[in-house]
Amino acid sequence: MSAKTELVHELNGPTAASEMLSDQEIEDLLGLFRGAQKQEKDLLIEAVNGMIRFFPPPFRTITRRIMFGDALEG
Repeated sequence: MSAKTELVHELNGPTAASEMLSDQEIEDLLGLFRGAQKQEKDLLIEAVNGMIRFFPPPFRTITRRIMFGDALEG
């Protein structure tokens, strides 16, 4: 899959602005977009872990799983 196709998929459809970007700019933008998503997920995991750290150890994993499912795996 090309970077342009992946960017269109990430943005849930084509945008007029993406038509004006070079292939390298599209790759850079896709990299920034994915980096921001990873950082957001990492910070969310950190916040959730900070919240449930007060729970007894046996309940931490199950609480995280009940509240967020597989969304915070990784």
